[in-house]
Amino acid sequence: MMRTQSDVEGTHARFLKAELALGFTFTTIASRRYETGPKEDAERSIVNAEKVSRFLSDPKHTNRLTDADIRDLTAELERLRGELMKLEGLRV
Repeated sequence: MMRTQSDVEGTHARFLKAELALGFTFTTIASRRYETGPKEDAERSIVNAEKVSRFLSDPKHTNRLTDADIRDLTAELERLRGELMKLEGLRV
């Protein structure tokens, strides 16, 4: 079965959205760990969320996306960065 360019683009977009979801999961874990401890676990989760943010910020990942997907990704990436900024206030 031959995959079309549209199939590849859709798969790529879903992968990037899954990465974003992973980044948000890391920020949620970090927030909970700051509340309940241990703080080292929170720090590791923040580092992982930052890695996701950097990965998704690389423009090479958007060259196969539609304009709508790029807008969605950019908006969600900004939201992830906002969550990371909130966590900065909790760091020791």
